[in-house]
Amino acid sequence: MMGNSKLALVGAFVIGGIALFAVGIFMIGERRLLFTDDFEVAADFGNVTGVQIGSKVRVAGFDAGEVTDIVIPPSPSIQFRVRMRIREDLHPFVRADSVAAILTDGLIGSVFVQIREGTDATPPVPEGGTIAGVDPIEIADLIEEGRRTFQTVAREVLDLKAEISATVSSFDETLDTTNLLLADVGNDVRAITTTTALFMDDARAVASTTKSLVADVQGGRGTIGKLLTSDELYNHAVGVSRDADETMKSVRDAAARAQNAFADLTKPDGPSQRVFADLREVLSHARDAMSDLAENAEALKRSWLFRGFFADRGFFNLDAMTLEEYERLARQGPYAPLRIWLDASRLFTTTATGDETLTPEGRTRLNSAMAQLIQYPRNSPLVVEGYSTAATADQRFLEAQVRGRLVRDYLVDRFSLSATLTGAIPVGAEAEASPNGDGRWNGIALTLFVRPEALRATNAAH
Repeated sequence: MMGNSKLALVGAFVIGGIALFAVGIFMIGERRLLFTDDFEVAADFGNVTGVQIGSKVRVAGFDAGEVTDIVIPPSPSIQFRVRMRIREDLHPFVRADSVAAILTDGLIGSVFVQIREGTDATPPVPEGGTIAGVDPIEIADLIEEGRRTFQTVAREVLDLKAEISATVSSFDETLDTTNLLLADVGNDVRAITTTTALFMDDARAVASTTKSLVADVQGGRGTIGKLLTSDELYNHAVGVSRDADETMKSVRDAAARAQNAFADLTKPDGPSQRVFADLREVLSHARDAMSDLAENAEALKRSWLFRGFFADRGFFNLDAMTLEEYERLARQGPYAPLRIWLDASRLFTTTATGDETLTPEGRTRLNSAMAQLIQYPRNSPLVVEGYSTAATADQRFLEAQVRGRLVRDYLVDRFSLSATLTGAIPVGAEAEASPNGDGRWNGIALTLFVRPEALRATNAAH
């Protein structure tokens, strides 16, 4: 019986140890995401203070994974690359414009990597992709910066003290100078008083002389008196006035003749109307010639003899293409389609007349999307796919068509795109690869058709 009890105790101890070991393995595996789907992403940092393999990774404040590797750069000019493993269910939050930052819990807490969620306008970061990193702020650097600031303030206070002392000394000197100036002003006032008395005597003499001159003028004596009392001067002035009247009459006659000539020129059967009629006829012939030229160009694009020439240059005859043909071309054609999805709520607004138009935010989002596509060859065809989830098929078609043309016209004008290589097509509501995951989309998709060799060359360069 004693032997059986010992065996039972040993068995219980072994079973308990195995259970504790299994629980430990499960807890470690749960922390290391061994039993959870995950994906890998990397970020570059110039300083990785406190970051270790196994450090926590948070996405928007949520515990999402851990650091799996820290790649040491071969030279100081290259940054450290920190690889992280993150839960797959948080993948939609980690976008191409997400930013990773090294933070601490409080002032002395543990170090972790915080990934800020991206925006809806950018796609999720691919498996093994790289996002931007922000270096941590060192407490020692802040203390050193504060110490330097304090030293600068102290120097400024000492300099200010010296300047105040110099200012007080200058004020004393200014006060002494003012006293001397007041004494000099008294002497000057006395001199001015004496001069004023002499001036009054001179003024009385000038007044007497002025009375004498006025009397001479009234009596017709002197040059001015003769001018004012001479009949000959008056008759001459009258003659000048008469000549001026004759001159003004001639001017009025010339203006009347010019007005009559202009009236003859603007008559319905006048020469100017004949010139305008000839000009309108020339413009009409020019419009007819341009229309014929455009029709000939469209015919060449559809001709079997020139079809290959325009196809090599990215010409898509979207007007003659059904939606099934376009989707088959996107899947099986010689180009690799690159799509950027943009939601209608951020792009368009409805006016008072019920028409849709681009919003300022929508133009900003289109500019940001084109910044991602501009790195590829400019001869790559760009198609604006219009999507709508309106109630009826007719409404979906019209709304998708208007949205596509609005965005296409804006891009051609804003980025000077080739009108031949830029088109729009209404798709409707069905979107197999939409970010919603339900096979539907409401908005537009910018689809750039890039040749595979150009796509490989661009990706290799980046």
